[in-house]
Amino acid sequence: MRKIISPFPIPGTNYVLPAGDFLMCAPGVSAIDPEHWDNPLDFYPERWADRKFEDSDEKIDFGYGLVSKGGNSPYLPFGAGRHRCIGEQFANIQLGTIISTFVKEMKWTANKQVPKPDYTVNSTFCWLI
Repeated sequence: MRKIISPFPIPGTNYVLPAGDFLMCAPGVSAIDPEHWDNPLDFYPERWADRKFEDSDEKIDFGYGLVSKGGNSPYLPFGAGRHRCIGEQFANIQLGTIISTFVKEMKWTANKQVPKPDYTVNSTFCWLI
């Protein structure tokens, strides 16, 4: 939450937020907004593969790693700018735990045939390691 220190006009409207009020951003709302996403309620992580929101912003290190300064993306799970969540890097580390749990607990199937191992590779390489 942020306290408004001077009157803040809302772009595209006639409404002005008065000084002294508090403003709260709800990233969860923009993450499921059909204005930004096709089928926003579907689990579809590939939707980020072709997005370039973060690439256009300047990067800065506020003391907890290099992050994007801006909030151009509708995906803001850690906020944006100087007041960005300090737990972001920890959360990214935890992704390894989450993925390994998925691998362990879920039943996986392949749509394509998995290639057989190639045992004809030169075994000298193994001794060099």
